[in-house]
Amino acid sequence: MNDMKAREIDATRRRLIQGGLGLAALGSLGVARAAAGPSVSFLSRDDGAAALTRTPGDTYYANMGLLESRSRTNSPMKGVTLAEARIAVRDYEAAAVREFTAAESAAIRAVLEHLQPLLAARAPLYARTPWSFIKLANDAEGGMPHTRGAHIVMPEAMVDAYTKLARDLLRDNPSRPSRFLTNTLVHEQTHVLERALPTLFEPLITDVFGFTRMAPVPTTPWLQTHEFVNPDGPDVAWAFPLEKVGGRGWVMPHLVVPDMELPRMPQDFQTVGVEVTRDVSGWQVVEQDGQPKRRSLDNIPGYDKHFPFPDEDFHPNEIAAVALSHWILQDVPDLEKRPLMPAVGRWAKKALA
Repeated sequence: MNDMKAREIDATRRRLIQGGLGLAALGSLGVARAAAGPSVSFLSRDDGAAALTRTPGDTYYANMGLLESRSRTNSPMKGVTLAEARIAVRDYEAAAVREFTAAESAAIRAVLEHLQPLLAARAPLYARTPWSFIKLANDAEGGMPHTRGAHIVMPEAMVDAYTKLARDLLRDNPSRPSRFLTNTLVHEQTHVLERALPTLFEPLITDVFGFTRMAPVPTTPWLQTHEFVNPDGPDVAWAFPLEKVGGRGWVMPHLVVPDMELPRMPQDFQTVGVEVTRDVSGWQVVEQDGQPKRRSLDNIPGYDKHFPFPDEDFHPNEIAAVALSHWILQDVPDLEKRPLMPAVGRWAKKALA
């Protein structure tokens, strides 16, 4: 794989946010020493619905705005209150959970069993962590793979792809489509671990990537009505110092939904850097004409080049998942020459042992 191909691959997950179902970066399964088999669960329709909508302490739906709720249900929701809209999203997703077939479960389990020795060698923490899957209808959550709690949530189309490509996925040199699917597993399991072990991953975000945690998180009425809750990065308490890329000030990476009667998920979502400032009283969002000052992350000079890969740089959890997937799978030439990757590797060897 040449470097041009690597750059094309690294743009895939950004396009996922902007254009619908996408698959993660390519990665070779490789062959490593034998390891104990993985623990794998496939939730039933009832159990999956309960995990998404009735987990104690979960605030996922409680933080959604009306614009986001419209996009998630593909409905303009005219005449409903915000509380009613949040309930509608919850009910919509509960109804979208599907049962895994025996063939689907067998195909995914076989891939994980083949991947297990590599995980045991490169990142033992991943090899020890149970895998849990929920299958969701393609029209829910924009048809994108994501995580909730300890579960990887897969759209029907992706589950079907695993089944059709099962034999190819088990080869030592799988085809390009099947390598996409394999790396998706590593990427999403990274999010499961980030949620379960936030203090473990925080030094990667702060000491390696250069973000600063804000407390409390600054917001404005406009942001509260336009922000999108990323299930893999609900914590938006991160500020990035632009001095690291030759600029001045701070930005807070964010996903926002534009003012539309029916925003499309994820095609209409925007990845922006919201300008923030800090003084003795804490952090504040910089506003202009009643809106936060913001610009596309793509238009911030040097921002994407600061990170190992210019993919999914709208949240440090996503930056980490992309970088760690590459580090574990060793699928990109000259990986150690990419920005920050030597430090990522040093962190990973200790933290993921």
